[in-house]
Amino acid sequence: MISEFIDRENELKLLEEQWANLPSFVVLYGRRRTGKTRLLVEFSKGKRAFFHTFMEDTRERQIRKLREELAAFFKDELFLSLDDWYSLFRYLSLKIEEKTLIILDEFSYALKSDRTILSALQRAWDHDLSRKPVMLVLSGSLIGMMVDEVLSYSSPLHGRRTASFRLRPLTVFDSLKFFSDFRTGLELYMLIGGIPSYLIVASRYGDTKTFVEENFLKPEGFFYDEPYILLSGELRELKTYFSILSAMAHGKTRPSEIASYAGLDGRKVYPYLENLIRLGFVERELPVAKKEKRGIYRLKDPMLLTWFSIVPKNRTGIELGLVTYDDVKEDLQRVLGTRFEDVAREFLIELNKAEKLPFKFTRIGRWWHRGEEIDLVAEEGNMKKVLLVEVKWKDMRKREARGVLKDLKRKFKLMGLEGWEAYFGLMARKVEGKWGLKEEGFNVWDLDDLEVPRG
Repeated sequence: MISEFIDRENELKLLEEQWANLPSFVVLYGRRRTGKTRLLVEFSKGKRAFFHTFMEDTRERQIRKLREELAAFFKDELFLSLDDWYSLFRYLSLKIEEKTLIILDEFSYALKSDRTILSALQRAWDHDLSRKPVMLVLSGSLIGMMVDEVLSYSSPLHGRRTASFRLRPLTVFDSLKFFSDFRTGLELYMLIGGIPSYLIVASRYGDTKTFVEENFLKPEGFFYDEPYILLSGELRELKTYFSILSAMAHGKTRPSEIASYAGLDGRKVYPYLENLIRLGFVERELPVAKKEKRGIYRLKDPMLLTWFSIVPKNRTGIELGLVTYDDVKEDLQRVLGTRFEDVAREFLIELNKAEKLPFKFTRIGRWWHRGEEIDLVAEEGNMKKVLLVEVKWKDMRKREARGVLKDLKRKFKLMGLEGWEAYFGLMARKVEGKWGLKEEGFNVWDLDDLEVPRG
């Protein structure tokens, strides 16, 4: 296991820019365990910083804890006599004479217990804090609450922030830095995604089998109850949402299919899907290089995809200690196959940034039409250039690889892109005769190319 701070250069740069231009008001949000607190701790090093983390508690206890910490930080017991948000924030402004960083972490928990904190903070900022050399940071893990109550047009704080951003999971390349073995690290990343705390847990294991058995297939495992913990803070009607996510994990992608699987009226499924999209757990896809308004829905969160693929249907056996890796291996291979497409997409985006492709694309996604599919399509519409890539989580012989590439040429003719210049590619675990296929003009990659450090 490693503990050093990884990546987040862009986020640190943004925060430093705000620190250099006071007063500033930053809102940082993102799902649990993405590393928001760790980022803010790293940023606060070497600065005069007051760092307070709210807990789920009553308003009175939250105020008491905040005023105690303010009293200790500023060495002023007058804070202890203040019993409402506005008095605390106003007196805090009077204490700031030199450059100061104020971080209110897990602000959504304070908001959850008492929404009046928003108007109190707005008044204090408008009349006092905004006239001081201060950088105020609000951080929260309840995404829906942070978006609706802090960032929305109707929020009392609307128009006050000088910057806001959502902290997202790490990329595959940064995630792999947690692991000493590339192949194991890649498989574990594909199963759980780029959430730093998940990666720290996974980095303790030397093989996928042991990791899955210890963390998904045991009642005391780290991930066994994680979806309940993750979703219960954001959503009501958990049973309905779990049914919808389970539907997507089992290959249902169209709203009618998802609704039928979940036992919902077709029209009623859309608000649930929109909520899941807003929270980052689900994404809606439209085919690239095709005029299509009806999209499909897929489970975007890797950990949820893995969990819903193997845990619910095996729950009784898991509780009895009867389920092993071999019992879920086939389902996991399907998850890895799906997730390898996401890895390939990240890989192509990196190559695109480095200008190591035949052209620089402006859009990438999947294509499907009447039963035909292409895993990845990258296009540049103005230049009428397109790259078609099939992704296979398997080792491939040269003859099989050439057959896949040949079939891509057939599919290209179905896309209706007359006059476009097309390139064809393949990404697999291992491709026999890779260099020979490259010499024939194909774009071919395997895990050896992924393992090369990105510059």
